[in-house]
Amino acid sequence: MNVQRGGAERVNWVGNHLINLAYAVALGMVTVMVPLFAVHSGYGIGAVGLLVSVSAVTQAVVRLGLGALMDRFSTRFLIITSCLMLMSCGLILGLADALWTFIAAQLMQGISRAYFWTATQTHVIRSSDTAVSAIATMNIINGVGSMVGPFIAGLIGGVSLRLVFLIAAMIAAGSIVPAMMLTRFPPFHRDRPTGAPATTLGRHLRPGVMAAAIMSAGGGAWRGALDSYIPVILTAAGLSVSLTGTLIAVANFATMVGSAASKFAKPLGDRACVVLGTAPAGLGLAAVALLPVSPSAVALFLFISGVGAGLLQTIGPAMASDSVTDGERGRAIATNGVFRSFAMLLTPLSIGGLMLLLPSVGWSTAVLGVGMVTPAVLTARRHQPRSDA
Repeated sequence: MNVQRGGAERVNWVGNHLINLAYAVALGMVTVMVPLFAVHSGYGIGAVGLLVSVSAVTQAVVRLGLGALMDRFSTRFLIITSCLMLMSCGLILGLADALWTFIAAQLMQGISRAYFWTATQTHVIRSSDTAVSAIATMNIINGVGSMVGPFIAGLIGGVSLRLVFLIAAMIAAGSIVPAMMLTRFPPFHRDRPTGAPATTLGRHLRPGVMAAAIMSAGGGAWRGALDSYIPVILTAAGLSVSLTGTLIAVANFATMVGSAASKFAKPLGDRACVVLGTAPAGLGLAAVALLPVSPSAVALFLFISGVGAGLLQTIGPAMASDSVTDGERGRAIATNGVFRSFAMLLTPLSIGGLMLLLPSVGWSTAVLGVGMVTPAVLTARRHQPRSDA
């Protein structure tokens, strides 16, 4: 484990927290406003799901190669690159609303998110003694930013949607400063112990890794719904843009609570962690989709759902990291992130497809929320490690 001491450790610690906070604020502003800005610009609800999916599919494709990139480039380099990409995304949407600008901005957002989340997770784990505590602290900081971002976006969006993106771009540009404070860890050198599986598939059949993949996929599905159709459902129910931003902030606040609780959930075992994460996350989303009229009820359901998502996004990557050797951690976290990215991709597409069969986007999202629970619980039970018995 690479843990620094003294002044270098403190500088790296401050840089970690500042970069995570600033990036999360900027990203929260962008993601909550993209579907609303698309609807405002005249695009239909079905097109909104496709536009959001551009970011998700880009994340998935980029993450497929991130393990190899982390064998060649430092995590600090990837983090700085991600900030530049998010800045470009905000600038593009702040200046134009043509279809190509939405596509280009979502491409850049997808690259940015893939680089940032994989690189920062890997960086904080290499800077800390325990993976769960490192990811939990990082997610709490991210949660603060993800809560503040939509709240600020809601306030500014009541005046100008374009201004939200321009301010987000400025925050993303400013986040490069704390990124420069991060320790430049050397790229990974892969080390595979004798008898360990040589292939990616083999690595993911190890005890604990499949459960980690399930949790990351569940967290991705939750985020995919929250970033695409949930804001549209809330505004279509008559809630204002500013109130919608505040309610999304409630969900992001709840993920902090879930992250903080992760250290108590992990000792319960892989199966328990999967159930405790996926059940409230999925069923909470379903309740929001079906009952979006009362702001207080929506806030309660989003809070319950967010707590489950916080468990998923914290324990998942930590479990993947703890299941492999030190030299494989970068690839394990990157590959685990692929499950999250594909879930983020498939969620808006699935909801859009269900709209062809069901009477409303609310029912489609509710079916997706319920569907998050059953396969995860069944798979977790099938792959329950013996140590949990």
